[in-house]
Amino acid sequence: MIYGALCFSLSLDHPLTRLIMPATKVFIRYVVIGLGLALQPFVAHSAASQTWPQPPSQLSLDSPYGTLQVSQSDYVYEAQLQLDSQIIAPELKGLINIPYAFRQSNNQTALISVDNGLGGCSIYYHWVTVSSKGYTVSPAFGSCSAQIRVRHQGQTLIMETPSLDNPTLIDEYRYDGRKISLRKRKPRAQ
Repeated sequence: MIYGALCFSLSLDHPLTRLIMPATKVFIRYVVIGLGLALQPFVAHSAASQTWPQPPSQLSLDSPYGTLQVSQSDYVYEAQLQLDSQIIAPELKGLINIPYAFRQSNNQTALISVDNGLGGCSIYYHWVTVSSKGYTVSPAFGSCSAQIRVRHQGQTLIMETPSLDNPTLIDEYRYDGRKISLRKRKPRAQ
């Protein structure tokens, strides 16, 4: 109580007040600068850390050309992708999901996510196209992230994911039915 009374009884002209006020301003200035420097990596990283939707999850996809489905397995990382109960080659093995599919005039293409459970870069993706002529499987692609957005631009299918090399960029994987190309770009304003 005496301390509080002493503090409030000091006037602005008191010598002790003149010593405390500049020290407080300097302290606050250093705290603000320190917080700014400490938070800078988060601000720089926030460009690619935008809101990413939770991808849909399905284990089976019916199409006019057959049923793509994930086989049952006693061990979660040994499931395989099948077309009408026949295992797809090359073998896709792991924790498999069919998050997106696009119906086109003569085929249906599905995005397949595969998590092999090995850590590090365990998640990768394939486009699987089924048609009256059979199926094709694209080479593996992706940036080791489960955060994805998928869209199409005409006949080109596009998967976006945060860049592994530069967290301020988006990796855009474009599939034209034959090959996959990678384009890095800055995130669009939301």
